[in-house]
Amino acid sequence: MLKYILITDEARETIPDHPDRVIVTPDDFIANRLHGIDLHHCQRVKVINLCSDYEYMSKGYYCSLLAEARNMRCIPSVSHMIQLNWKRNYQSALPELNGVLDRVFKEPADEPLERTYYVYFGRTSHPKLDAVARRAFDLFRFPLLAIELHYGKKWEVKNIEPLALSDIPDEKMSFMADALEKFTGSAWSSTNNGKKEKYWIGILHDPDEQHPPSDKKALQKFVKAGKELNLSVEFITKHDSASILEYDALFIRETTAINHHTYRLANKAESEGIPVIDDPQSIIRCCNKVFLFELLSANKVPTPKTTIIDKRTERKIRDTLAYPAVLKIPDGAFSQGVVKAENPEDFDRMARELLKKSEIILAQEFIQSDFDWRIGVLNGEAIFACKYFMAKGHWQIYQHLDDHNFQDGDHITIPIEEAPKNVVKIATKAASLIGKGLYGVDLKETKDGVYVIEVNDNPSIDSGVEDGYLGDALYRKIMQHFITLIEAE
Repeated sequence: MLKYILITDEARETIPDHPDRVIVTPDDFIANRLHGIDLHHCQRVKVINLCSDYEYMSKGYYCSLLAEARNMRCIPSVSHMIQLNWKRNYQSALPELNGVLDRVFKEPADEPLERTYYVYFGRTSHPKLDAVARRAFDLFRFPLLAIELHYGKKWEVKNIEPLALSDIPDEKMSFMADALEKFTGSAWSSTNNGKKEKYWIGILHDPDEQHPPSDKKALQKFVKAGKELNLSVEFITKHDSASILEYDALFIRETTAINHHTYRLANKAESEGIPVIDDPQSIIRCCNKVFLFELLSANKVPTPKTTIIDKRTERKIRDTLAYPAVLKIPDGAFSQGVVKAENPEDFDRMARELLKKSEIILAQEFIQSDFDWRIGVLNGEAIFACKYFMAKGHWQIYQHLDDHNFQDGDHITIPIEEAPKNVVKIATKAASLIGKGLYGVDLKETKDGVYVIEVNDNPSIDSGVEDGYLGDALYRKIMQHFITLIEAE
């Protein structure tokens, strides 16, 4: 299956052959002469423009311009060409790049000195400059770059230029070819038995996270499910941000937040047309409880009675609440930033503390229950149902004992068809207001009705908990959804 079109005006033998790519000249690409392939119907094919000239109105410029007109993803884009060719446009990126350089490149020099290093698809043969190479590729999106460093009092980036294939030394051609293979995923495109893998999925996680959305066993089950579906599944961290664009899809299994690398990487993937769960809109909508409350209320989804509080209204609202009342900061996660005020005196003390962290907080009606429902929803379909019981002697599912320890209650996972129909119906409606991704909807069921407490954009999927009924089928269902998203692109 064709996945890449490589455009070059130089000798083709410098680029390794591979069944997922075709190598064409600028003239053929511009004229749409690709041996029976109509480029107007190749929106899922990615274009790598390796022309030797990217100046305005050059053939290299027109190749990227026409790729964009044909709705094809292309590196470099026209906007990146303009950014790099007009040096004043990229000066704003140099402080960030020099910050990375200052951290990682400490080679001594006794006098002013200049050196030039080559970057191939975000990789360099100089190990100490790996981080700089990745960030430069991330910022400028040129397949081949020459980075000129200057040493005065310290090392700094003096100049960045596009690099032509003909400029690469012969002894570096194999390194360039290897970098191309890694970028296109070809290096990971076959299993030990020689079977070609269909797509390449990156799972973003944090190995050091205290309370991740998926434990290690669950992560391995995603890998296993991917293999069963003929997918290559790789674990990546925030330090691999430059490699995200090499994947066909991104799956975030790290606690998300808006002012956080998870949001930035989700946004980066989406902007490049790479399917991502959690998508940026879902992160925005779910991570802020003020937005979520307004969204659910506007669409008549039942929620506990909720009041928005700021420093100006704090005293006035205190005397209008029924106690106990639950106070929340808008962007708390994992039951953190959530407290229960038993009386007005508690409210005064707790509200003051929370308002130090956020300009706005929420006061919510306390609904007593022995457990919360968690309905997992994927693309509008309810896929699992769990009862999460309160931690022993506590009013929440999680009781945080200190910064690193907590205790939680028991759980029961049941077939979706055995969950109360009204719970499932309200959960799927709430999730549909957020998007078509993967969500965990928390609800309380009482004699007075069902109430949505929260919608999570990256719900917990732990081994032995959420998969308690479906088992491995749960992981296959989620990984199969990625295939659907990729093929819909």
